[in-house]
Amino acid sequence: MDVQSTGRSLRLGGRRSRALLAVLLLHHGRTVPIDTITGAIWPGEPPNSALANIRTYVHELRRQLHRLDDGAQRLTSHPGGYRILVRPGELDVLNFRALVGAGERAVRNADHDGAAECFGRALRMWRGSPAEGLDVGQALTAKLTVLEEERWSAASALVDAQLALGRHEQVIPRLREILAERPLCERTWGRLMMALSGAGRAAEALEVYQQARRRLLEELAVEPGGELRSVHSAILNGSAGPLPLYAPAPGAAPARAMAPAPCDLPTRPPDFVGREYLLGELRRIAASQSDAVAERANATVVSVFGPAGVGKTATVVNAAYQMRPLFPDGQLFVSFGSATGAPRATGEVMLELLAALGLPQSAIPVDEHQQTAVYRAMVAERAMLIVLDDVADAVQIRPFLPGAGRSMALITSRPPLVELDVHERFALPPLSGTESLQLLAALAGRGQVDAEPEEAVRVVEACDRLPLALRIVGARLTAGTTASLSAMAHRLADHSRRLDELVVGDLSVRTRLTESYRALDPVARSAFERLASSGTSRVSSSTLRTELGIPERTADRVLEELVHHHFLVPAETRGLGRVHRIPELLRAYGRALRRRETAVVPVREAADTVLLV
Repeated sequence: MDVQSTGRSLRLGGRRSRALLAVLLLHHGRTVPIDTITGAIWPGEPPNSALANIRTYVHELRRQLHRLDDGAQRLTSHPGGYRILVRPGELDVLNFRALVGAGERAVRNADHDGAAECFGRALRMWRGSPAEGLDVGQALTAKLTVLEEERWSAASALVDAQLALGRHEQVIPRLREILAERPLCERTWGRLMMALSGAGRAAEALEVYQQARRRLLEELAVEPGGELRSVHSAILNGSAGPLPLYAPAPGAAPARAMAPAPCDLPTRPPDFVGREYLLGELRRIAASQSDAVAERANATVVSVFGPAGVGKTATVVNAAYQMRPLFPDGQLFVSFGSATGAPRATGEVMLELLAALGLPQSAIPVDEHQQTAVYRAMVAERAMLIVLDDVADAVQIRPFLPGAGRSMALITSRPPLVELDVHERFALPPLSGTESLQLLAALAGRGQVDAEPEEAVRVVEACDRLPLALRIVGARLTAGTTASLSAMAHRLADHSRRLDELVVGDLSVRTRLTESYRALDPVARSAFERLASSGTSRVSSSTLRTELGIPERTADRVLEELVHHHFLVPAETRGLGRVHRIPELLRAYGRALRRRETAVVPVREAADTVLLV
């Protein structure tokens, strides 16, 4: 840490004052909350006098910064925190990034001389590690880790530019230094092999391959990847080596020196229909976030929720493709569901996202809290769209919500996750009747729907207008397993076998409903089964008290639970209370459960047990 004025270093005080300055500079132009400052200055438990100490450090820093030539008030107080003013050209981190950006533009224009000059100047600004000698907390450590990653990327880009210029001998020492820092990076091993081969030292290049292979086997128990093997084969065959690693092929567009923006979105739904309002709202929010200034305090978090099979993933993926131009730094997609139906572990998902962001395995912290801090710091530097799909609860999702920056997190879940702080929350209902018929026509063929319009309406209503159920019907009709719409309508009319018909391949309405059912508590499960098996068409809190014989407080809680997980949906409003109904597919599911139960705990007994616990 060093601040200079007219060639002289200012006295910055002790480690705590320097840590304060570091966290302010790394959030330059933004108000840094007191909690963030406290966590950066004291890695462990802060003292009781933390706030008073911070004020003392701020006072001393203000006194020193006042000695800068312009005499401006550089360190200002704001509600809840402090902000530091940095002018263009004053902060080495910004100067470094500006030079790297100029180098990237030079690479895109095939100006390798210019790129090498820019990347070289950027790297010469480094003096050891960022904030060297300071004992800082997790939030600041994460930002410093991102800076180290940027330095490593710039060093790799400089090597690429020099290799493209044929400066093979010049880059060999630098490549060996990089490998000393990151001995498991196969790309760097490949660059060293090509540099040696280009310098006429093919035998040494082949020995380097053996060194790399031994290292990978010892450390990771894996063989070299395809890229490194291809370099080895090219040297064995006496060719100049696969140039696309560091230079564009003749006549091709220039390659980007830095890693390309990731796009992990799944395949766009080919037969998507409807949802125009929600798609328009998501585009509006994304455009607003994209237009925000770089110093925007928070990323945007949007939640889309709805019942199983309603098409949440398809809708959000379709929206993500439309919004790609608004998030040039990449689009990430991760699903929290699994083939077994159990939610994926948080640590597993975090490792997946860090890898997608380009963080090498060797640089990922072991501690999960540090992983979260690194993830948020990396996202804060970019404008990214992050789709977090099939989220089970708020606890599962909190570590993945970005903080600062211009990114946007788009969450899908069955429950509304009301305990989660989001900017906007959208409920996704079943398709309208017209949209359902459009989807069925797109899946099964317009001819079938036009030929049997009344039967098509019966099929759509039997499917509760759920896209998942309609896709299953369309697949069965297309495959010829069911002769016609009228035959399918006849089969679906049998309530006891309806769910048996809504299965094709790995798509099953019953499986999705079972996942939602398992999320209910025991009291709500028992209540749902009894309601589904009864003739009750309208459900309210009073209905639950009368039909099931449970106390008012228990009835209110059960009603809230069933509505929360979409086992009950609004039907109409009477006075001050809301009346609900059970969708037909869920009623069929509940009746099937009731039939299979040989011994069911009475609802009153289950309620008493839960309330006592």
